[in-house]
Amino acid sequence: MSWFFLSLAFLVLNTTNADNPLWIEEIEELPEFSAQSVSRSADKVYRLPENVVPLEYDIFIDLYFAERIDRPFSFDGREFIVIQATEENVTNIVLHSNVDSINSITLLSDNGETVNLNLIEPYTLEPQYHFLRINLQQAMDLGRNYTLYIDYSNSMNDGPMKRGIWKGWYTDDEGVERIYAATHFQPYNARQAFPCWDEPLFKAVFKLHLSKPSSYIGTYSNTGIENTDTLENNRTRDNFLESPKMSSYLVTFLVSESFKVIASNTSFTPAIRIVGRSNTAGLGDHALDLTVKMTEYFDDYFKIPYSSLHPNLLNDHISSPDWASAGTENWGMVSYRELYLIIDPRETIMSVEHYATTLVSHELAHKWFGNLITCFWWSNTWINEGFASYFGYIAAHQMFPQYDLHEHFNSRYLQTSLNFDSGVTTVPLNHDVNSPAQVTGHFGTISYSKGAAFLRMLGDMITPGTFQKACQYFLLNNPYEATDQYDLYDAFAKAIDEDRTLNEYSNFNFTDFYRIWVNEAGYPLLTVEVNYITGEMALTQERFFLSASAGTTDQIYPIPITYSSKAKPDFTNLTASYMLTSKQAIIQKEAADEWVIFNNQQHGHYRVNYDVKTWNLISEALLNDPESIHYLNRAQIVNDVFALMRANKLTYRFGFHIIKFLRNEINYHVWNPAISGYTWLRNRLRHLPESQATFDSYLLSYMDYVINTLGYEPASNESVTITLTRQEVLHFACTLGHEICIQNSRDKFISMRDQGAWVDPRIRRHVYIAGVRQGGQQDFEFLLNRYRNSNFANDQLEILRALGATRDPQLLTRYLEFTLDKAVRSHDKATSFNYALLGNPENAHTVLQFVKNNINAIRVAYVEEAPPNPVHTALSNLAAYLDEAGLVEYQEWLRSTQTNTAQFNSAISAISSARNNMAWGTANVDMILNAARDGATNVMMSTLLISIMAVIAVFL
Repeated sequence: MSWFFLSLAFLVLNTTNADNPLWIEEIEELPEFSAQSVSRSADKVYRLPENVVPLEYDIFIDLYFAERIDRPFSFDGREFIVIQATEENVTNIVLHSNVDSINSITLLSDNGETVNLNLIEPYTLEPQYHFLRINLQQAMDLGRNYTLYIDYSNSMNDGPMKRGIWKGWYTDDEGVERIYAATHFQPYNARQAFPCWDEPLFKAVFKLHLSKPSSYIGTYSNTGIENTDTLENNRTRDNFLESPKMSSYLVTFLVSESFKVIASNTSFTPAIRIVGRSNTAGLGDHALDLTVKMTEYFDDYFKIPYSSLHPNLLNDHISSPDWASAGTENWGMVSYRELYLIIDPRETIMSVEHYATTLVSHELAHKWFGNLITCFWWSNTWINEGFASYFGYIAAHQMFPQYDLHEHFNSRYLQTSLNFDSGVTTVPLNHDVNSPAQVTGHFGTISYSKGAAFLRMLGDMITPGTFQKACQYFLLNNPYEATDQYDLYDAFAKAIDEDRTLNEYSNFNFTDFYRIWVNEAGYPLLTVEVNYITGEMALTQERFFLSASAGTTDQIYPIPITYSSKAKPDFTNLTASYMLTSKQAIIQKEAADEWVIFNNQQHGHYRVNYDVKTWNLISEALLNDPESIHYLNRAQIVNDVFALMRANKLTYRFGFHIIKFLRNEINYHVWNPAISGYTWLRNRLRHLPESQATFDSYLLSYMDYVINTLGYEPASNESVTITLTRQEVLHFACTLGHEICIQNSRDKFISMRDQGAWVDPRIRRHVYIAGVRQGGQQDFEFLLNRYRNSNFANDQLEILRALGATRDPQLLTRYLEFTLDKAVRSHDKATSFNYALLGNPENAHTVLQFVKNNINAIRVAYVEEAPPNPVHTALSNLAAYLDEAGLVEYQEWLRSTQTNTAQFNSAISAISSARNNMAWGTANVDMILNAARDGATNVMMSTLLISIMAVIAVFL
């Protein structure tokens, strides 16, 4: 699943999952690595007791749309659940329920006799925990089958943000608006559709029966339709085949009037189908190619073909106009946000196409990792999401090498994890969670990014072949069961022992390696000091914290050591030459005055710092012979240097000296962390516009070479990575005020506006933004009209990004008001709000007035109760863009009108953080500018010299 799936390569403002948990718990200490050392049945108030388990569900749901006058967009449900008691003397059956009303409850024994409920209080509801507690007059018999019957009613949610069963909308071929019903249950929202044991542990067989108006013929679920009943009042009921044994969150369906199969491959069993609204017919071929090839890959890799998982499972992939996350792995029917499944080379920007490839691979990997086996509880979310994220890039690269996904793994996951996991409150991969908010928070960077990075590091250590064998053991030993970190450990330990792939490392214990990396937070900083006379390299490790005031810990991480030197540039060797399991060690190389770089291709989950001489040798090589160092290690150096500067491990002057080679760099992987690092510094100078402008001029001087080399026009045969580089570099350059970039973009926009010229989607982002930012009302109206008439979610999102860049306060207010409109889908609303802040520095004051005047409407339209907390995000982000006067006004408004609201504390905290950032910028601005100027001097002189020579040439 991609909640975020999310999200995870984008900035916080662009993510779709909760990558920033607001909760902190003590890290559980595991003195011994054994299943017995941690109880699986720990007392947790939000957790269900395990004394009753479900075996089978037979669920009848009657869906009503606008035709029901008294309760439009609602549903009635009846379910029969076969259950068993697993303990003696069970007199209470506890399950989850979050529906409007429970109408009746009956319990029958296996001989059909009614089991009496408590006469005084047959059942109780505990809304805080979503518990339905059924009270019996007599105890259940151990191991005997009972049938629990529940009749209930509920309403559809308006849009996908609150999940459960919800209604969305689309426009059909005739321009008529249609309403459809869909479900999104992960991680704890099946209880909104039917009372159930809504934890991943409780696996059961599900059989659905859906009734709806007869005009709703586009109906899909996990399994195929067994038969259809004709009912009264022009209604029909589709009866679906039973599912495999699975967790409740994997149940799904979609009911519509005109969704249909828009692409299919019938050579597979089951057929692989892409399903979307009728007016996307012909636009599903790219998605079909992705799903076909990735199904082939996983069938071969796991040696458990998809067709063998269950005879009733479908292999459908739903393109949904509304969807709260990027995609969700419901078994047999994966649902995606339409943005990522409807791909058209004339309309889709490359970063979306690129991500879509990994997303489809991610969701298909879940069929095995997540669905066939499932994490025991959401504390082990990383078992589901880490594997799916790993395969999303590493496996997809095998089938789609044109995207270079194995190399983009670093910026997408490895560097994202290093950046996030360096805080003092970060949590380990295996982290105990309890409440719904904690569960939601664990679907974030640690589970997705660190989980994937840990698995790649592990695969390098034990070899890809042993890694594959371990995956197969894990799946074959635990099919249709809930699993935990111990089951996974057993599979890897068995494969490693059989293949003896770690035997060459003396004094290395795989059990300790696994226990520490899974159950301890953070990661190490490796400090390397080279003795150039003897060739000895002294290695020291410590836990890395981004905050210089965080102190230190005694934590020791097992680190797989790889390195290259000038004499032996062995960057492609990803097998560890040494395992560092102590705080300090010395390893030997040939004595020579040469650079040495640790962590080949940045595959290890750690950072590296060096002594001054080694850094200078690296810097000299980067500047004079950059190709002698692998570009992923050049990217690693940039990523590490920015982090080391922030942590006061390197001075900014020295750090900028090391990365001054960027003025001659054109590689995407190197520029991606550079732009992130520069953006972090720019944001701390926002309140000092003159200083920020000076800093920007230095940055633009660094970028002359990459801009001129890439150019402004995509080539027909250029690589995907070159396209991504141009998109990112020109978007940043236009933001910094690069005049040629702005003028070129503006010219293209005007040609599109006045002459209908097509703008290549590979450069569309900065063209749209510059067109609106440098334009006026005519340009705004043109793009807004284009939004209303577009059939492509991708283009609509780019238009929203651009509209938020207008400099006109009245137009910006219109744009913000537009985000409250239905035309902006609920999953795009908070993102669109953030685009207004990103669009121009001066926009923040207008956004503040909009918030003050429309806060209640924002809470409704943005769906305040949604698990990702979109209103919290919007109000917190606003603080980061205000100057001191704006912060004073904002704080006064919050204290005078919002003290009792859910967002008050987080918004006040964001104001404090904003002031801290400004204070840091004020205190360090001279140091930053001096450091940046030193790196820019030569290139600025070179640029000036080129200009002078060009003028001279005119007169010769």
